[in-house]
Amino acid sequence: MMKPPLKALLVAASLILSNSVCSSELSGPWILSIENPEHRVVATLKVKFTDEQAQSCISGDWKVLEIVSSTTQDKNFFPISDPLSYQIEKNQLTIGRNEVCDAYLWLKGPLGGPSVKGDYFRLGLGGGTPLGYFNLDQAR
Repeated sequence: MMKPPLKALLVAASLILSNSVCSSELSGPWILSIENPEHRVVATLKVKFTDEQAQSCISGDWKVLEIVSSTTQDKNFFPISDPLSYQIEKNQLTIGRNEVCDAYLWLKGPLGGPSVKGDYFRLGLGGGTPLGYFNLDQAR
């Protein structure tokens, strides 16, 4: 029989490892839906997570997010024609336009399930401004 401290340590380690996600676990195509504040889908992208380093004005381990296809109802709502990148840090996925310095547009949400849901916001010198929401699901 396992001693209680060892059992607790193993349970904690398994929980940490089960929530760890790297780009290889985000393999294959994914469907990214960006919603306005009323939760209406404005843009839908089919994307692939790569291991290629991305250019960025902000520090971090940013990788290229490849856009396979996209549709939008408003080309000014989300920058589907701009280069996008992503990073995974502290169990959070951040996707964004990071090559336009001090005018970042980010999608950010927690990893840990079959999909990722989170917030869409603008980040700049004046702080953050909420713009909507997003959903990320593996393509079928």
